[in-house]
Amino acid sequence: MAEVKEFHGVGDSAVRPDKKMTDRKVVVLVMKHPTEEKYLCALKKKFGWLDFVMGGIEDGETVREAGEREWLEETGYDDYEIEGELPEVYYDNFYAAHKDVNRHIEVHTVYGRLKSLSQRARSDKEAEIADLIWVATGELPEKLHTDAHRWDLERVLALEA
Repeated sequence: MAEVKEFHGVGDSAVRPDKKMTDRKVVVLVMKHPTEEKYLCALKKKFGWLDFVMGGIEDGETVREAGEREWLEETGYDDYEIEGELPEVYYDNFYAAHKDVNRHIEVHTVYGRLKSLSQRARSDKEAEIADLIWVATGELPEKLHTDAHRWDLERVLALEA
């Protein structure tokens, strides 16, 4: 049986013993630009973290349904194709400063590409949380905030090779 990949926050993201641990299932979206060698990332304004778009999987939702909902909510890009879901699920344990709790998350990763740059307006709430930035593939390993998202990138790029 394959070993389960597990990540642990470091520095300010390390699990804090004085904070509650919460469990959550999430989806990470690794989505490519329609014409350039770039991927869309969210730059969290409060903390300066750059990561792929991600969000919670609600009760009763499939990974794909959650991915599509989160993608539209957080980015507004509405002309895209989810090409698949990576087979490996992994876990990440960290202090979520934005919620002031520890998190143990089960992470599912979907990948795809935009067909065009057609985009609906994002909500004011989403625009306050993060800026959307297209990052060149070669720059992502050094710019992504977490090892977990770097691993997502490695796995998606391996599919393209």
